[in-house]
Amino acid sequence: MATTPQLSFQEVKTRRVFEEICEQIRRRLASGVLKPGDKLPAERDLAVEFKVSRPAVREALRTLEISGVVSLQKGVKGGAFIRDGNPALLTQSLQDLMFLGRVSLAGLVEARRLINGMVIELACHRATEDDFTALERNIAEIESSDDLRHRADEGVRFFGLIARATRNEVLAMLVDSLSDIIRYVIDQTGRKARPELVPVRRRILKAMRARDAKAAAKGMDEYLTIVQEDMDAGPSAAVPAPIRKIAAAKTPR
Repeated sequence: MATTPQLSFQEVKTRRVFEEICEQIRRRLASGVLKPGDKLPAERDLAVEFKVSRPAVREALRTLEISGVVSLQKGVKGGAFIRDGNPALLTQSLQDLMFLGRVSLAGLVEARRLINGMVIELACHRATEDDFTALERNIAEIESSDDLRHRADEGVRFFGLIARATRNEVLAMLVDSLSDIIRYVIDQTGRKARPELVPVRRRILKAMRARDAKAAAKGMDEYLTIVQEDMDAGPSAAVPAPIRKIAAAKTPR
């Protein structure tokens, strides 16, 4: 990919130089001058254009990499590339905030219940036959497996499929992030089979097909209440600090 020309960066004069560099690059993203897949100029060229040291540019690029804005690749054809965006970073941020004590598990659980309640009602109105078919296959996959981990994966996907039926990418990202975090907590406190969820999933899908938002929301609330029991089985304080694995490699489904 060719280096994006004529970015017209300005000389940096602030004390925290790398932050200003990050801000200018973000502004180019917001204006559409930079787009996913674009390659930034070489480190030395950026240093000349910003009129700063190369270490300052290097620090800025590393900060943007951690934020998920750029991908730093090595080799002859390497460099700093603008990323497509990784929703898993939202999951990681919320997870870190929970373990730092900034947000509570109870707050995340409540937010999940409220968001999924709105999502299921919207999905009832916007879902297509393809969405219903995907949910039917998902439920069948869960019911046919005895592997708890696989069933958990498909259970998270069940929520994701409903969220995608809303045709709202923001809601889909939020649902995915909260589902991943709750799944992590349940795994740490001890997962067990929940056969009572099988008919609940069927009732939710039946209500969606009938465009019965009230019945679908009732089913979703029942589903989340059963899931809550798994978390109540063990103290949330006993959940160990994350090893930064949750959703690290996930991509939008």
